[in-house]
Amino acid sequence: METDFDPLDVTIGGPGDPDVVVVGGVHGDERSGVRALRRLREADLDLRRGVAFVLANPAAIEAGERYLDSDLNRAFPGDPDGDREERLAARLCELVDGRTTLSLHGTDAEPTPFALIHSAQEREFELASRLPVPHVVDHWGVNEATITTCGYTVEIELAAENSAAEADAAEDQARAFLRRVDALPGEPPDADPDYFHMSEPIPKPDGSSYEVHAENFERVPEGGVYASVDGRELTADEPFRPIMLSATGAADIFGYRGEKIGESLTDVTETWLGEDREPRNSG
Repeated sequence: METDFDPLDVTIGGPGDPDVVVVGGVHGDERSGVRALRRLREADLDLRRGVAFVLANPAAIEAGERYLDSDLNRAFPGDPDGDREERLAARLCELVDGRTTLSLHGTDAEPTPFALIHSAQEREFELASRLPVPHVVDHWGVNEATITTCGYTVEIELAAENSAAEADAAEDQARAFLRRVDALPGEPPDADPDYFHMSEPIPKPDGSSYEVHAENFERVPEGGVYASVDGRELTADEPFRPIMLSATGAADIFGYRGEKIGESLTDVTETWLGEDREPRNSG
């Protein structure tokens, strides 16, 4: 159907105007979210609220490319007069404004899935805490131009591989979200995540062979080996928790440094939100 939000690919279901949004395909090569959105559009869902199912970058999805002009998930809040992805970002930000939103993404890093939120939107912590993920990551101060800075939005990062299993995982996350916001009947799985803050990127030196020697979200002590380049070990100058650490992801970074900020939502609200939130490097 045509909507006021074209050229986004939007399908609306359920009663009334949509006040819930599920997004896939912000990056055209992250297929699990795209496949999950297409399944949900075709499913006979007992929707109890209006839901907009959005494929955010249709041309990039069709081309199998991350983006065509610029990175859509680094373009928010967008520019109506900008390049292709900047215009899409402006339209998508307009769509999610005032609506509860889930955005499905893919990453080469493990473990997945995890939730990515921006603590400027404090309600996101509460929503993410109730989704079936082991980790919730606040990226305040890093990658400030992502979709999480628009509206009331939580990203879920899943494995990037284009497989039926990952499409199943993405659909499971979307259905859990829809149940959690009372758009579908039933209760989602129990959730008991821990909480992290993502800080500065971990540079990837020039080389031809890369390995990682640390687990995402697990503490790397001072002096601990976290990666190697052409057999040369890289060690931590201070403790940190790696987030999205991968040898095969971005060309110029391994991932991000992080710190644990709580094991419960109470921890986060009492000790993190409302602080100046300077990284404490406590590991």
